[in-house]
Amino acid sequence: MTELLQHDPRTKQQIKDVLYEHLYAPLDKQFKARLQQIAIKNASLSGLIHISFIYKNVVYNCDTTALPRKLNRLHAQLHPVMNEYLKEAKQLNEKEVPYVIGFITQVLNSSNELHDYLRLLPQSVHHPVQSLIDTCPCRGKKLSDETVNLLNQKNQLSIQLMKQRMVNNLLI
Repeated sequence: MTELLQHDPRTKQQIKDVLYEHLYAPLDKQFKARLQQIAIKNASLSGLIHISFIYKNVVYNCDTTALPRKLNRLHAQLHPVMNEYLKEAKQLNEKEVPYVIGFITQVLNSSNELHDYLRLLPQSVHHPVQSLIDTCPCRGKKLSDETVNLLNQKNQLSIQLMKQRMVNNLLI
């Protein structure tokens, strides 16, 4: 008899969080470092002491101190750099992350068996899921091979985006 994932409803969210962290933590770290570099250059060019600025009505703060009353504007020389940063962030948030998270959600909703998730997810993200499985008593599988193949066929773009993210993370 196999145990279903009914004993802890947080397990699916933990899997989702672990996969997101595995796929996007290196990129998040890189984006934060880039933003901090822009803020430091802005402070240097403008002769300011705060490592924060406002650009297109959004405040970007890399400083641990309170924001100044008069917010620093982004120096004109840095507008192209910031536009490129925002373009990449928009691309990621609109074209990649929704597909990947949607696929992960679909995988998690397709079964309550942890080993079924390994059958559905790309090989490159098995390690973090396997780590969770090793600490969870649920060890059954329930999905048929036909269902696994169908889900994989329907989600080729999402799977490809996950694999591409893993390769890109190696380059960071």
